[in-house]
This record gives sequence, structure tokens and C-alpha cells, in this order.
Amino acid sequence: MPVESVDVAIVGAGACGSLVAKELAERGFSVVVLETGRRFDPARDLQNAESNAGKIMWSEPRVYTGKHPIVPKAGAGVGGGTLSWLGVMPRFHRADFRTYSTEGVGSDWPIGYDDLRPYYAKVEREFGVAGECGPFAPERYELPMPPHRMNWHAQLLARGARKLGAQPFAPPIAINSAEYDGRPACTYCGWCGSGCAIGAKATASGTYLAKAEQRGATVKSEAFVHRVNYDAVKGRVTGVRYLDAQKREHALNARTVVLTAHALETPRLLLLSCNSTFPDGLANSSGKVGCGFMSHPTWQVFGTFDEPVNAYKGMQMGHLMVQDYYAPDRRNPYSRGYILISYMMTPITYANLSGAIYGTELKQFLDEYSHTAAWWAHAEGLPNDENRITLDPEIKDARGIPVARLTYEWGDNDLRLADAARDKAVEMMKASGARKVRVGLNYGAHAMGSCRMGSDRKTSVVNQFCQSHDIPNLFVCDTGVFVTGSGVNPTLTAMAISSRAAEFIGESARKGELGS
Repeated sequence: MPVESVDVAIVGAGACGSLVAKELAERGFSVVVLETGRRFDPARDLQNAESNAGKIMWSEPRVYTGKHPIVPKAGAGVGGGTLSWLGVMPRFHRADFRTYSTEGVGSDWPIGYDDLRPYYAKVEREFGVAGECGPFAPERYELPMPPHRMNWHAQLLARGARKLGAQPFAPPIAINSAEYDGRPACTYCGWCGSGCAIGAKATASGTYLAKAEQRGATVKSEAFVHRVNYDAVKGRVTGVRYLDAQKREHALNARTVVLTAHALETPRLLLLSCNSTFPDGLANSSGKVGCGFMSHPTWQVFGTFDEPVNAYKGMQMGHLMVQDYYAPDRRNPYSRGYILISYMMTPITYANLSGAIYGTELKQFLDEYSHTAAWWAHAEGLPNDENRITLDPEIKDARGIPVARLTYEWGDNDLRLADAARDKAVEMMKASGARKVRVGLNYGAHAMGSCRMGSDRKTSVVNQFCQSHDIPNLFVCDTGVFVTGSGVNPTLTAMAISSRAAEFIGESARKGELGS
């Protein structure tokens, strides 16, 4: 079995893994990034076609069960979820880190907004973010690129929002409004979710990972990591084992291992890596690996207009956002808050998100595509330890390895909050002048919280720097460390947390404090 040795092995080549790779490679560490999916040349492989989404989204087996089974979108390939993501990158608000203290729900984070402020700004600058911070931002801050101009779709939605007294704005989005860092401005082709052929949309592979490779990092694509190796005598991880595209076994020795395989696959890998010291999963003395999984409860709301809207002419998501209903309000019959985001998807996704309609009604809905506007009503889902990732006892992937099993049930507050978001979107759509409003699919968006951070090793998996409580040279840097999910898109916060963790890893390794 071929064996290599490096300073740092990073599992997952998405937003967080690529960022950590770049940070540590710049500090002089030898870094290898392992990614299950293949590598793409966007200009060749991701030319405008909705079918491209099938290449860059996770399609391996996984079991979704529970009272409310959800299927959060996940990417696959070098670049991870940023290949298919839509780029919206708002900052968390201050209260998002203190939900228990302020409202008695969820849990408080061991870090707060001020801990992440410099890393938010750093990621926004390095990744390239356009837009406005908005009237309800945690503080006034400037983004490196001006906001995108509003297409007609956004103007229609803004009209209704303002009639109801809301303050719509162009939110932070990692799609170039002007040439930036050698990448061109967006041409508004509307195929964001199928991959960006020109590189205007920021992807991990086109930004952080490219710079990491320039500094000597190595990327191994089609490398499925199925085990993190552990030395019980030293109490340290020693590397990983992985299968290549031909299912040949390889070993990679590493002084430090960083898991960035997202909130679905990171806990699966830890559970697969059980041993005599950790019989319930590696780094799982707390029993919390896989627990507390969260998603955002969302509704799709469509409005049909007499005049053409042509919402496909522009970015799919994020020309417009409303945060007026985000701040907690004790007068509400629910805790936490929600946002509304403009989101008009490509035709097949449009049909999939239409809801439970078929026959003549579905045909009419499809025929109205060019006359349709859409809000995405996006709310916060609270953590519940019963929502969890485990290994399925029966289903295995093509390699013969047990797949992740996601068990999920929305809580009462989740449902009330999502319904309030849906109803407000309907009200706004009517205020915009839609002659017909249709409520589409209710679904879970984003994957978070399966390896939560915390100060108490009995109730959390990692500390505030994403370091395992059990194993000092093992780190988790992805949305799995989230304590609560907030009501906004999670990627920027995950990257800011990872940037802070990478700084800690680099400094600790130089001081010899990781003990490897």
C-alpha cells in the first residue's frame, strides 16, 4: 500500500478545506487535500446547461429518514459545494451566537461576533464579495465590490417589500459585480447552480485552492477517505486511509488532520474511524458526533405577473434580500427570525420546487416560467440532538462502506417560524402586483451542526478553535461545528471560523503544542 507523509492532511476540497489549505501552505507546511469528487475545468466541463448540476452535486447513496426527512444540497468535486452554490454571504448577527441567553432556546456559542469580525472581513476580501451590508447588519461594514444592479425580477419584489414598509437591499454575494482578483464580472447568464464557466462566481477551487497549490499544496481528487488512523499510545491521529478511483487502498501519514467534509460526511468519517479507544466513533467520548444536526426550514413562494418578468436574466439568487423580520421579537408566537431572498431557479429546478401539483396545473405553471417571480422564505431551525447523522446498518456505497443516515424532525418553533416566513412572502408577492400566488415546496436547506463546538467536552466535539476535545492534532473545520444555525446562509461564517482555526493550527504546530 503506497504511503506518503505530510504535515497536514485535509479531507474535503470545499470552501473551508481550501481556505485552511491556503493558510497553512502559506505558513510553510506541507499540505495534501483529499477530495472524493473529480476535478473540473469550468470552461470546458461546465458550459451553460442545467444538466451540469448532476456532475457537481453529491449523488452517492445516503439514507434520509425521520418524521420530516430532508435532503440538504451538497456538492461533489474539487471545489465542493461552491461549485453549485449560489454565493449569498451575509454575516451572522450578534444575537445569533447567544440564542439561549437572549431567548432561552438553542445554546450559546463559545465565541461571538467580535471573535469573528476580522476573519469575516478577511474572507470577504480574499474570496471577493459584492453587495451591501444592509440596514440590519450587526455593524456597518464595506464590501470589496459594489452591489449588483437589480434586474427586473428584483425590482418587482422590492416594490412589494417597500409597500409593506420593509427595506430591501442587495445582499453580500460572492459573485463579481466587477473584475476582481483576476476574475471577470458576472455576465448574468443565470446558470449559477450548474457551475460558473467564466469564474465570476467565487469557488474554492478558483480562489483559495489555486493559491494553495501555488504555495506547494497537493490536491488528490477522486480520493475517498474512509478512515482516520489513530495511535492509542500517543493519543494522536497519524493520518488517513483512502481509496482511489479504482478502489485501491492508500495511506497518508500526517502530523495534523483537518476534516472539512461538511456536516454530513465529516461525522460519517468519524463514526467509520471507531477503534478500541473510541468504540463509538473517533473523537466521540462525548457521544455527540452526529448529534444536533440542523437545517434551515424554507418555503418557495411564486408569483405570476401579467407582464414578462424574465427572472432568469441575472443571478439565480441574491439580487435582493429582506431582513426586517430577522431580529427576535418577544411579541411573536415563535423564537428567532427569518429572511426573504430573491430566488428564481432554472427550469427543471423550477418544476421540482413547484410543490404537489401535476397534470394540467403543472403544465400551466411551467408555461408561466417567464412571467414568474419568486421569494425564498428562509428561517432558522433550532438544534435537537435527536436530529442526527449515524451509519446506516444496511445500505452501503459502491465501495462497500456504510452510508450516512440522516434522521430529522422539525420542531414546533421551526414550523411556526417557517410558516410566518412563508406568509410574509405571500403578502409581499401580492403587494408586488402578482395576479396569482403559489406556495411551492417546503424543504430543508443547508447542513450544519453535527460536530458542535463548545467549552464543555461532555456536550461538544471540538473547542472554540475547532480542535477535538479528545485528540489535540485533529480538527473539524466546516459547518458541522455550528452550535446554532442562525437564519442566514452559513458559508461565510463557516469560512471565518475556519480561517480563525487555521491561524490557531499554524501557531500551535510551530510551538509544538499539537504533540504530533
